[in-house]
Amino acid sequence: MRWRIANCDILDRPADVLVLSGNPQLNLSGGAGGAFLLRYGNEMQERLHDYLKTNGKKFVDRGAVIQMSSCGSPYKAVLHAIGVDAFYDSNTDLIERTITKSLEMAAQLSANTVAMTAIATGYGRMSMKDFGTAILPLVSLNFHPVANVDICMRKADAVDQLANLIPDAIVE
Repeated sequence: MRWRIANCDILDRPADVLVLSGNPQLNLSGGAGGAFLLRYGNEMQERLHDYLKTNGKKFVDRGAVIQMSSCGSPYKAVLHAIGVDAFYDSNTDLIERTITKSLEMAAQLSANTVAMTAIATGYGRMSMKDFGTAILPLVSLNFHPVANVDICMRKADAVDQLANLIPDAIVE
């Protein structure tokens, strides 16, 4: 399995499954989720809110990964990985568990390539060093048939920071 770190807009990255960093209220209010909303319309937001209503919840627990259909996007599925609590706090154990769950779900969807954001590093204030620490144990694991995990970031300095923490990753 190849881990690639790319300086790009995640929504322009070809992938079978998209993993977005989500919040417990499942609002597409900013970051890549907000960009998804602007690019593909309100259907995803409506489905996420319907998910909460159907399950009698106002929020989902941190560590949850909520699977949605493509909602007009080119992906087989969009996974909303909740790597923060209601106050946008996180930790490395939570991120490792959340990304593991996301990759297991992507494998069940027969994904070859997964594109993901650096979960919890935006509104979620997690440092890139802590994010790198969280994913480092996953780099040696196999989530067959997933062959590529692309971490997409819009800031070149973030790409450089993560590349220094994950020496086996391919930087694009």
